[in-house]
Amino acid sequence: MSTTAPPAERTPSTEPARTRPVLAVGVGLVATALAVLAVVLTVGAWGDLPYRALGVSTPSEALRVALPLVRAIVLLAAGLTVGSLVAAVVVLPSRTDARALSADGYVTVRRAGTAAALWALAASVVVPLTVIVGTGGDARVLSDPSAFLASVGALEEPAGFLVAAVAAAVTAVMCRVTFSWRTAVGALVPALLAVVAPVATGHVASVGADHDIATDAAVIAAVALAVWFGTTVALARHRARRRPHGEVVARRARWVALVAAPVAVAGLLVVDVYLVRTGWATLYGGIAAATLVLVVLAAAPLVAPRLPAGWTVTALGLAAVAAGLAAGGFPPGLLRTTSAQETIIGFDLPGPPDVLGLLGPGRVNVLADLTALVLAGAYVAGVLRLRRRGDAWPVGRTVAWLAGCALVVWTTTSGFGEYAMAMFSVHMGTHMVLSMLVPILLVLGGPVTLALRALPPSRAGDDGSPALDGPREWLLSLLASPVSRVLTHPVVALVLFVGSFYALYFSPIYGAALPYHWAHQLMYLHFVVTGYLFFWPIIGVDRSPRPLPHVARLALLLASMPFHAFFGVALFGTDTVIGQRFFGDLALPWVPNLLADQSLGGGVAWAAGEIPLLAVVIALLVQWSRHDEREGARHDRRADRDGDSELATYNAMLADLARRRR
Repeated sequence: MSTTAPPAERTPSTEPARTRPVLAVGVGLVATALAVLAVVLTVGAWGDLPYRALGVSTPSEALRVALPLVRAIVLLAAGLTVGSLVAAVVVLPSRTDARALSADGYVTVRRAGTAAALWALAASVVVPLTVIVGTGGDARVLSDPSAFLASVGALEEPAGFLVAAVAAAVTAVMCRVTFSWRTAVGALVPALLAVVAPVATGHVASVGADHDIATDAAVIAAVALAVWFGTTVALARHRARRRPHGEVVARRARWVALVAAPVAVAGLLVVDVYLVRTGWATLYGGIAAATLVLVVLAAAPLVAPRLPAGWTVTALGLAAVAAGLAAGGFPPGLLRTTSAQETIIGFDLPGPPDVLGLLGPGRVNVLADLTALVLAGAYVAGVLRLRRRGDAWPVGRTVAWLAGCALVVWTTTSGFGEYAMAMFSVHMGTHMVLSMLVPILLVLGGPVTLALRALPPSRAGDDGSPALDGPREWLLSLLASPVSRVLTHPVVALVLFVGSFYALYFSPIYGAALPYHWAHQLMYLHFVVTGYLFFWPIIGVDRSPRPLPHVARLALLLASMPFHAFFGVALFGTDTVIGQRFFGDLALPWVPNLLADQSLGGGVAWAAGEIPLLAVVIALLVQWSRHDEREGARHDRRADRDGDSELATYNAMLADLARRRR
C-alpha cells in the first residue's frame, strides 16, 4: 500500500511543470507553421503587383514562394545554432575549470551542430534562388558557371549567403567533434560570421542614403535576435527535461534576454526609420515594421514572467518568417533619387575638409561607438565594484582606458572618421590612431587584471554542491588557451601588426574593400586588435600569456620600427593610385590629384607611426627601471630577514673554488 502512495501524491505537483514547457514550444512551432502557410497564400495573392510597381521582371510564383520560406528556415536555423552555442557556453553551468562541457552543454552543442547543418543547406539553396530573382527570373543563368559566379559577385547578397553556407558548415563540423568549452566558444566565431554575412551584403547594406548606419543596426539586431531565440529554446528544453541547476539556468537565460531584447528592438527601430527616410517600397517597409512589432511582443515575458517561454519562441519564429518575406520575397526598390556620394558611401560630405571640420562632430559610427561605450561602462563598473569592496585601483589606468575608448569614438565619429571613408590621406590617419594610439592606451588600462579582481570566484554551495563556472573562470580559461598563446607569440604579433600594413595596401584587398561599409568596420576592428596584441606583451599592465623579459620587449619594439618607416616611404613614393576605381567614381572636387593625396597619406603613416613607437620605447624603459627598483628593494628586504644568506652562500662557493684551485 505504501509503495503506491508517493507517485499519486507527486503527480499533481510535478507533471504540469514538466509538460508546460513542452506544450509551449509545441504551440510556438505550430503557430510558426501556420504563419508559413499564411505567407505562402499571401505571396500568391499579391501576385506580381510589387514587381510591376517597381518596374522589374516578375519571377515565377514558385520562386516567389520558395525564396522567403527558405530564408525563414535560414533565420530559424541560425537562431537555433548561435543561441544553442551561447547557451552551452554561458547559460548551462559546468565545472569551475571551464574546460569541459557539462552533459547538458554537450547535448546542446550537438543540437547546435544539427541546426548548423540545416542552416548550411538552406543558405546554399538561397544562393541560386537569389541569383535567379536578381537576374530577372531567368533560371538559365545557373547552367553557365561563369555567368552564375559573375552574378553572385555583382549582386553581393548571394555572396553573403555563400559565405554563410560555408561558415555554417564549419560550425556544424566543429560542433560534432568538440567536447571542450573552448572549442564551443571557437565555434561561435564562424556561426556569428554566418549570421552577419548575409545582413552586411543585403538590401539594407547596399542601397540608399544612410545605409552605413542601417547596416550596423541590422547586424547588431540580427546577432541579438539569434542569441535570444536560441537561448530561449534551450531554456524551454532544460525546463522540460527537468535538468539540475534550473534556477541558475533560468537566471542566466534571463540576463541574456535582458541584454539581447532591447538591443534587437533598438536595431530594428533604426532599420525601420531608415526605410521610411529613404522611401523604400511601402509593402516592404510594412513587413519590416511588422517584424519589429513581433520582436517587441516577444519581450513580453521579461515584463510578465508568468508568460511561458513558448510565447517568446512563437513571436520570434513569426518575426523570422516576416523577415524572410521582407528581405527575400520582394525587390527592395528605392522611390527617392540619391546622389553619387550617398550611393557609394551612404552620405554627402559637406565640402572640402578643414581643421575644425575634421576635429568636430561628423558621421555617427553605430557599431564602433556602441562597442566603445560598452567597454568603457564595463570598466567603470569594475572600478566601482572594487571601491565598494574597499580595494584601490590606480587612477592612471582608468584614465588610460577611458581615453582609449573616447579616442575610438572620436576617430570614427568626428569629421576625421567621416572623411576617412572618401579620402586616402584621412583614412591613413584613422589607421594610425586606431592601430597605434588606441591600443597603447587600452593595454595601459589593465582590463584583464581589473576583471580578475572585480569578478567574484565561484564558490561551492552551502549544501556541499560543487562550484559552478562563471565569468571569472571563463576569462581564465580563454587566457590559458592555445589560441591566446599563439596570438601573443612575439613573432605572430609582429607579423600581424606590421605585415597587415603591406598585405592591405600593397595588394588588391584595400581597393576591393573600399565600396563596402562592412569592410571598413572590419578594417577598424583589425587595426585595434592587432595593435593590442602587439603592445600587450611590451608595455601592457596585464600579464601576457607569453611573458617576455624587458630586453626581449625592447628588441621586439625596435624590430618593428624599420618596417613602419619603410612602409611610409614606399607609400609616399609609389606612382600607382591605390583604389583608383573607387576614388575615381567618387570624384571629390577638392581631391583633383589622387596620387598627391596618397603621398600625403604615406607621409602621415611615416610621421604618425614613428612618434608613438618612440613614446612606447620611453615608457618601456621607465617600466624596466621601476621593475629593477622593485626587484632590488625585494632583494634587500629578503637579505634583511635572512642575514643576506644568498650572498653568504655565493661567497662560500667562491672560497671553496679558490681552495680547490690552490
